[in-house]
Amino acid sequence: MTDQSAFSEDELNQLLHLPRQVAWAAVLAEDDGVIGTAKELYAGGKALVEAEQRDNDLVKALAARTPKGEAVGSARDEAVADALASAPAAIALVRGKGTEDDVHAYGQWLMDIAVEVSNSSRGVSGAEQEFIDQLAEAIKG
Repeated sequence: MTDQSAFSEDELNQLLHLPRQVAWAAVLAEDDGVIGTAKELYAGGKALVEAEQRDNDLVKALAARTPKGEAVGSARDEAVADALASAPAAIALVRGKGTEDDVHAYGQWLMDIAVEVSNSSRGVSGAEQEFIDQLAEAIKG
């Protein structure tokens, strides 16, 4: 397990921001109406909080520091593009300073967030599955 002290404050902020970006992009990937969006927002928040219970210490430490309820902003296309563009750099950052276990756990956390949010309303739609697939590719690098 890699300690947070291996990362600069800017690097930690990058790693902390991406899970929220992924959650927000998954919410916006498909318009599920007011109630569906509320369910997705709840699922995203829950996925962020529950990460504190994961097996990987780096992910637990990041989850404990992830700001709750802070808006990420941007429109659908921009949110999806931002999350997909940020994922490879964050994974590379963990790969450069962390262990392979940390890389896998961080990437899996991102994937779990996207799937949980997308599945929380009416199941995973075509647009949401497309985002999930693109995220998986972005994480692979």
